[in-house]
Order: sequence, then structure tokens, then C-alpha cells
Amino acid sequence: MSDDNKSFGSGILKGLKRMLFTDEPGNTPPVSEQGPVPAGNTPPPATVTEPKSAPVIASWPTSDDSNKEMKLKVYQLLENMNKQGIDFFEVWNASTEMGGTSATNIKAAFTSLRFADKSLTKAKLLETGTYYMTNLQNVLKTETQKRLDEKSRIDKEKEQMAGSLATEIAALEQQITSLQEKLASKKQERDTINEKYEPKIADINNRISAGQQSVNGVLTEMQQVMEIIEKEIS
Repeated sequence: MSDDNKSFGSGILKGLKRMLFTDEPGNTPPVSEQGPVPAGNTPPPATVTEPKSAPVIASWPTSDDSNKEMKLKVYQLLENMNKQGIDFFEVWNASTEMGGTSATNIKAAFTSLRFADKSLTKAKLLETGTYYMTNLQNVLKTETQKRLDEKSRIDKEKEQMAGSLATEIAALEQQITSLQEKLASKKQERDTINEKYEPKIADINNRISAGQQSVNGVLTEMQQVMEIIEKEIS
């Protein structure tokens, strides 16, 4: 672009940003007071940008962005795709600067910018418009595929983690079942401990009692003998 063309301004997103951030949906800014350019008059300044030598992909919107921020990033992505010279993008932005993309504003922007670039034609507008749309769709397709690949990876990781946790849970449940069975067995053993030991204890008690009775009986007899000896023998 020549130095004369640079004087048309900078910031191709100026009009698009204004439309995006300064007005609520349905509140369209007023049409520029300049309006369409009469034939033979000097065109009013139009907003265009210094073109890029090659498309540069901007950061793609993420789920963390608000709707307006996401739309702005798409505009910036388109700006980075801007080709040399004046084309669809400049006409689009200039018409937005005039108040919106109405037929009147688009025609006025086209007429105005054609003074700066005589090669600007309807065919060029349609060709470059198709170029930007195709490139944006390709970026969308590429980024969507990236997100799908990421989603697939996360889904696979999720399935692997779920399978690993299911295995660990099954092992823990098996351990719990085994411990519960051991616990029930020990409780049963505790509850039946008397049945095992009481007969033995009772047998010992009976033996002790029988032994005591026998010894006491013999001692009683011996004591009687001792008393008789004490009395009867001199």
C-alpha cells in the first residue's frame, strides 16, 4: 500500500469493536453524517489498516472468554488474515464505521474506498470475502478438530481412571468382605467360648469339690480316732 493510502487510518477493528462494545443488541449507531460520497467529490477519510505481509493466526477463543471477548478474538483473527490492498475487509469495516452493514453504507464505503484503490471491484469484494470466510472456516475446522482430539484424549483418560478406580474399589471391597467374614468368625468364636471351656472348668470344680469332701471325710475320721486315743489310751 502506498504512503497516500496509509493516510486512510489504522485499526481495521475500530468500527467492529464499537459495534461490539458500545451498543446493546438492537441499538445501532447513527449513520455517519458524511453519508454516500457524491460523484466527483473528494472522498471522506475511511478506516483501513496497514495490511499484513502474510496471515498470522491469532489466539483462538476459549471457554474462559465472554461472548464479546470471543467475538473480538474472531475479529482480530480476521484482521491478521487481512490481505494487501483494499478489499472486502476494509469495505466491511468502513460500512460498520458509518453505522452498520446496510446496503446504503456498504455502497457508500465501496464508493469511498474505490477512490483510494481503483482495482476495487465487485468481483474483488466477492473474491476476498470468500477468501476470508473460507480461511475462517478452515481455522474453525482445525481448532474444532484440536478440541475434539483433546476431548477424545480426556475421555480416554477418564475411562482409564474409571477402570483403575473400579479395580481398586473391587479389591478393597473384596478385602472388606474378607475382613467382615473374619470378624464374624471371631465374634462367633467369642460368643461360643463358654461352650468350649465351661465343661472343663466345671469338671475341675467338681474334682476339687470331690477331693475336698473326700479329704475332709478322712480327716474327720482321723480326728475321731485321735480323740479316742486321747481318751482311752493311758
